Amino acid sequence: MQRNAQFSKSKVQCLLRHRGGNYYASAKVGGKIIRRSLDTDDYNAAKLRLPAVLAEMRGARNSSEAGTLGAAIEAEANREDPAIKQTTRHYYQQIAVSLAKIAAKLPVDPFGLSIARVTLAELRALMDRYAAATSPTRYNGCLALLRRVYERAIEAGHIGANLPISLKRIRPVSLKMDLPAAESFAKVVADILAQRKSHSKATAAAVEFLAYTGLRISEAQSIRWRDIRDGFLIVRTAKNDAMRQVPLIPAALSLLARLRAVGIPTGPDDPVMLIKSPRIALDGSCARLALDHLRVHDLRHIFATRCIESGVDLPTLASWLGHKDGGVLCAQVYGHLCIKHSTAMAGKVKA
Repeated sequence: MQRNAQFSKSKVQCLLRHRGGNYYASAKVGGKIIRRSLDTDDYNAAKLRLPAVLAEMRGARNSSEAGTLGAAIEAEANREDPAIKQTTRHYYQQIAVSLAKIAAKLPVDPFGLSIARVTLAELRALMDRYAAATSPTRYNGCLALLRRVYERAIEAGHIGANLPISLKRIRPVSLKMDLPAAESFAKVVADILAQRKSHSKATAAAVEFLAYTGLRISEAQSIRWRDIRDGFLIVRTAKNDAMRQVPLIPAALSLLARLRAVGIPTGPDDPVMLIKSPRIALDGSCARLALDHLRVHDLRHIFATRCIESGVDLPTLASWLGHKDGGVLCAQVYGHLCIKHSTAMAGKVKA
């Protein structure tokens, strides 16, 4: 008895219809005929999906050698790439771990599938679940890692298309800049000192140091007394390892003079900031004073805000903060402050 054919041709080249109803793409890759389901029994939908699937299939000359998506992500997160910093590699490693936990909760764990077989729908479902569990910035970092993973797989001939390119980045939510006024900030510092713990003085000094210099926490942690010059700091920018000079405002100069006066170690290799982070102290102080939650990074915003209120222009502020865009980011984040300051200054002009 003759068996019925599994596939029948359609009017479109390389488009086959399975006897079960679904359409398949068919292409010759490496001397072998490969078929891939288009996951639809609708003829028009199949025609629309066909070109992208064919491009992927024909580019995947070594698809049979492809490992799992999970293995590919882990390999890329740990790959020694001279083009990225160690901190970025560590960031990717953290994302790989958190993404694996999200994937394990899905009905079908895409981490266990061959990267050549993971569909865009499965990838989108994974990233949608990840977006609900993390911040927009973290989501965008994860998307960047996935695109790198697929680039490596394309180079190896495991796949023919970079599926994550079809996924859009998420615009980070603009932060509400309700920062404490100078009087409230002084109360926070005084409250930390009032706790009279063994590290209270060092913690209060760290809070002031961050707020008076605008340094990122990682930059402040690396500052040594040898980096303090005549009226400015020498800072290694955390984002790109470039060196920059940050002028010391009067409040910063006063703080450093007080630190020297109390007799803490100030040798060339001694750290200026004696604690790793004042985060816990800030949380406690804001709670006791009934102030809005203040993050460590908000101390950098306080510095920028005070500079703008004092008339510092955005390009100059950007160079102090270590931005390379000439003030574009500062304009986006602090533009409302510039308008407010400009209006206040206009009121002082006498015709």
